[in-house]
Amino acid sequence: VDAILQIPPATEPPTSPMGQQRLYNQADLILLVYDNQVVAEGGLSSGSVPLTWSNVSSFVNTNVSFYDKREGKTIQTTEINVGALKTWNDSGNAVTAALGRNIESVYVADLRTQSSSSEPGVRVTNGQFLPADGLTLATPDPLYVEGNYNAPTSDLGTSDTSGTVPAALIGDSINVLSANWSDTNSALGITNRTACDTTVNAAVLCGIVPSGNGYYSGGVENFFRLLENWKGSQLTYNGSMVVMFPSQIATAPWQNPGTIYIPPTTRLWSFDSNFTDPDKLPHIFPAVRVIVRTQWTALPTT
Repeated sequence: VDAILQIPPATEPPTSPMGQQRLYNQADLILLVYDNQVVAEGGLSSGSVPLTWSNVSSFVNTNVSFYDKREGKTIQTTEINVGALKTWNDSGNAVTAALGRNIESVYVADLRTQSSSSEPGVRVTNGQFLPADGLTLATPDPLYVEGNYNAPTSDLGTSDTSGTVPAALIGDSINVLSANWSDTNSALGITNRTACDTTVNAAVLCGIVPSGNGYYSGGVENFFRLLENWKGSQLTYNGSMVVMFPSQIATAPWQNPGTIYIPPTTRLWSFDSNFTDPDKLPHIFPAVRVIVRTQWTALPTT
């Protein structure tokens, strides 16, 4: 299932059975980060309309890194400022013109060369308010969400999602960083990494490091990877959590609380009932549809 996150090979038609499942082929906006350039373009549905760095530089930052204590590596990060993306989206651009609507999904892959002490990551920031039609962000890399996400101010810390929009986060793994997070302090001890109350409202599909080889996965309560001292703070989550594959990049196993993180005093987690309404499902989020025959009537032939 991890293959749906990967960039398709050049020889694979987008209309092939596998090609139709790949999120790269379904996304409205594609961002590929290389050592010396960022390739940005609209997705297939826009005719792959080309973009320049100046078109996306207001919301994409590739000059940022931090230390992940669990991975024991520096994360060479592609950062997406969701608030700035919303502004760019709302003001109109070549992709929205080609689509005839707002951008609702973004595919990001950081393809830069890594050392033995680093790995790629995609981080979303300033995401308390999403584009009006919602946003799905997909990446084959580990995913970090910093601060409140898709969370109206009046509903922070609650299970009320009436004011949210369809949202999904899809990646190799999912990490939640509070608004108190500091890249500068990321390699310091746990007393220098103190979290604050944080609310995330989104469907999440990602990998985990499963139990085995003497390690425990951490269980559902540790589905979200944490890197801060959350004692005294609340982590609120409303959505749907889906695990379909082992993480391919962020493969360090879960460890007991202590030096890497201290768990939240309160976890307020709920299923988002919006997802029972087909009209409120996040854009391009994978779905399974089943037809169940429960009642039927034989019709006479004519």
